[in-house]
Amino acid sequence: MKNTAVCLLILLCAIMLAGCAKEYSGIEEAESSGATLGECILIDNVDVSGMTPAGAVAAVEAAHTETLKGLYYTITAGEDSLDINAALLPISFDTRETVMEALSLKKHWPSGIPPRQLYTTMGADLEQLKQALEQLSGELQYEPTDATVSYDAEKGFIYTDHKDGRVLDMDHLADSMAELISVGKGGSIAAVTSPVPAKYTADMARQDTVLISEFTTSFAGSTYGRANRVFNIKKAASLINGKTIAPGEEFNTNAALGDRTKENGWKTATGIRDGAYVQEYGGGVCQVSTTLYNAALMADLEITERHHHSWPLGYVDIGRDATISTGGPNLRFVNSGPSPITISAAVDTVEKTVTVRIYGRALENGVRIDVTSKKTGTLSSPGTETVYDPSLAPGERETVRKARRGSVSETYKLYYSADGELINKELVTEDTYRSISGIVHVGPKKEAASDTSSEAARQTPAPAPEPTPVSEPSQTPQQTSQ
Repeated sequence: MKNTAVCLLILLCAIMLAGCAKEYSGIEEAESSGATLGECILIDNVDVSGMTPAGAVAAVEAAHTETLKGLYYTITAGEDSLDINAALLPISFDTRETVMEALSLKKHWPSGIPPRQLYTTMGADLEQLKQALEQLSGELQYEPTDATVSYDAEKGFIYTDHKDGRVLDMDHLADSMAELISVGKGGSIAAVTSPVPAKYTADMARQDTVLISEFTTSFAGSTYGRANRVFNIKKAASLINGKTIAPGEEFNTNAALGDRTKENGWKTATGIRDGAYVQEYGGGVCQVSTTLYNAALMADLEITERHHHSWPLGYVDIGRDATISTGGPNLRFVNSGPSPITISAAVDTVEKTVTVRIYGRALENGVRIDVTSKKTGTLSSPGTETVYDPSLAPGERETVRKARRGSVSETYKLYYSADGELINKELVTEDTYRSISGIVHVGPKKEAASDTSSEAARQTPAPAPEPTPVSEPSQTPQQTSQ
């Protein structure tokens, strides 16, 4: 009896060994040999019984594709989150290895016994996974956005706040996701983040737009306050209002205002030409350039071109004026500071003033600048020249140009510390306002009383007087000062 049992066991083992599959080096060899999988074999719940190796691989991979489409990973970063579909990630399965394992199983399997179940393993190369996450997680990491500032003529400065950037720790994120992938699950991952500070904040923008200097002149006088002149002042102020000048950039007043012509919308008002008042398009803009000049001095900007008028003016102290003219004298200065500056120019028609303010970064160490000037000398008078003008009535006199004695002046910048102590005095200009000779036109001399009884005397005209010689002015005439 014992011998019979042993024989049966040996026979059963022989039968089982006879049912074992041949070993192959790979899918390709098994496929070319015509191998097929045995009975009742499932790989990841896909029935691959009797399939060729390549067919089994295709069937299982098709199932994996559908599985990945329904699998998601949620990455959270602060209050933000991002869902990433597993199908977009470089996830791989050991499908071929598992099919080869299935080929090693015996062909036949008794009916009524649960099928043989095999499972693949999910995985991902860390470097490839990290590269994919860099591309897919762009919503959660971003570059910083600097603050901005703009100037509105009515509202003043308008600021937009900065926003810090954010980066994710990709090594941590890839490692955490690889752990979930290795167990074939989706899930949520809290990303480790680091802020990327903005280079320019709203506080910095406000520090770069503080009031550095302010200067005001008045046009309240009857001459300065005439309608056309005020119109030109308002137009000129509007054209420079809000101009922003970058560090190292030069501001050109004539370029900013454009040619003062009728076609450009300017009106005629009093200007100065060749030492006399004349009516010119754009008359009055010199009051704006003068106001701007003083504000620029007080902002410690580098003046590259400035000219004084033919004589000192009533709305500003001697030595502190700046004349400009279309195609002629100009006011130019360079922003020599470390940040942009903005010019604000406003006209108050009630108070009859024009005010220029310059905004930018405050002067270093809280320094404040005042400007002062004084007359240091008076030039001799060149007198008045008389010119015969036959177009005038006998005995009529017309003053063409008033004689003016020239003046000499000095202008200084006074530097004060934050606590009000005078720390420096700097000479800005030494101006010489030339003497201007007067010019008077005279008509013919009046006829002397004569004997009315003498007909000849009445009919013989009196000889015209010889014109008084006129010498040329010693100074070169200036262009129109507007």
